[in-house]
Amino acid sequence: MITLSRMAEIAAIRGNQTCITDNNGQYTWNEIIQQTESRVVFLRRTFSEEQLRSVCYLSKNNAELVCWLAAFATLGISASGLDYSLPVETLSTLIGRIRPGLLLVSFKLFTADELSHLNTLGPSMLAVDAPTDPMIDSIGELHHSESNYLVSTYTQPPYRGLSLTSGTSSVPKVALRYRSFDTRRFAWFTRQFGFSDADGFMLILPLYHAAGNGWARMFRGLWAPLHLVDQYDEQALARTLSRGCVRATVMTPNLVTWITGLATRLPLQHYLRWVLVGGSYFPVTSKQAASAAFGNIFCEYYGCTETGVNVLSEPADMKACPESVGRPFDGNRVMILDEDNRPLSAWEKGRVAISSYMLMDEYGDGSRPFIMIGGEYYFLMADYGYLDDGGRLFLMNRNGEIRSDHDIYRIEEKIRSLPCITDVALVTVRLQGVNHVRCIFSTGQSRKQKFMRLLEKINEQAFTTGVMNFSAHQVDKIPYSPSGKVRYGEVIRMLDAA
Repeated sequence: MITLSRMAEIAAIRGNQTCITDNNGQYTWNEIIQQTESRVVFLRRTFSEEQLRSVCYLSKNNAELVCWLAAFATLGISASGLDYSLPVETLSTLIGRIRPGLLLVSFKLFTADELSHLNTLGPSMLAVDAPTDPMIDSIGELHHSESNYLVSTYTQPPYRGLSLTSGTSSVPKVALRYRSFDTRRFAWFTRQFGFSDADGFMLILPLYHAAGNGWARMFRGLWAPLHLVDQYDEQALARTLSRGCVRATVMTPNLVTWITGLATRLPLQHYLRWVLVGGSYFPVTSKQAASAAFGNIFCEYYGCTETGVNVLSEPADMKACPESVGRPFDGNRVMILDEDNRPLSAWEKGRVAISSYMLMDEYGDGSRPFIMIGGEYYFLMADYGYLDDGGRLFLMNRNGEIRSDHDIYRIEEKIRSLPCITDVALVTVRLQGVNHVRCIFSTGQSRKQKFMRLLEKINEQAFTTGVMNFSAHQVDKIPYSPSGKVRYGEVIRMLDAA
């Protein structure tokens, strides 16, 4: 988040204008400054510099969390969000790897036993939304003089950006950066799309997600209001979209599919002019349906936690070639490599590699899994695909270390287009040295005869693409994280149990 000093510059002009809205109401810039200053004072009064070196947080989006993050930013404290939906055991592992000085927790998300367990992990535990820190409530007024003194006498630690991978197939990895790339990236996007303070930002993705947090910071820095919305609160979403100031947002593909379906059930008036979509495969049919419902306002991005945002498809590109995820932009390079990490030519299929000024420096364990090509460091993505003559990137599958020449995403498109299919996910697994494509799907079809025919059609679609080792299994619901990504680890466990 932006710092107190930056907020004070904005508040000098916009102090009584809306800064943040959430499900509890709306807050002016002056009110957010007051709450942030209270937290800065509380942190400096209560904890040592060693405790303030870093913090992990477990919380849904709300104004209180934004104020905490702004307080951390003001003090230069590295703040890492964790996926609060993960099992407590997994969270314990992550906290042990990160070793933060503080743990900020929304008590509403956990049972008493889970909170007790989290409280034994070492870092001091604070509450986001419970009155466990009476000093915060007691401060009450603006404390410019004390806040300025406590900030000025605090020795900020060196910059250390810490991000976590999505952990959709395994325990999340810790990615470290020792320099910020925000200024360059934000400046490029602001110029490219003409963003201003008139572009109120609707935040649906959780703040622990790099995309949710990063784009929220950009629009906050532009003086734009921030609108926090629970993705599953249909009425709140409809109300927020109807606000004329809400002009931009970032979503994952399944969120786009969900909101497109919502538009068929509710009269959704909106003023959106820019929607950035990424984080997982964006089906062509979903792109076309979303554009039909909301207009030609969607951009698609491709990247990962380790590399940042590297490839972009703007609205015109998406319309002209919806099968592609776009082209590399400012400071990003993409190569397709063979099994020996040698560059391939256009249309040749292989593993995607990315070079960028946004590359992480190392993982939390000190490993630096980069390869050198032409004097530049490249990171090997989990995805396979190819480039066309124009430099457009086309993705085929996401398999990590499992090499597969099957165009899994095209198979998914074919299955998704079948009648009565509500959702589908495919994953490649290696069994006894052989690649197997495994599918889970959900359907509204309950009649046995029609269901069996649907299953036959699913298998036909796979076999016509040349996939020989294929199996499909019905589930009630495909598991997603709060950030909208398929939990492939859970998918594999579901398949193993089938």
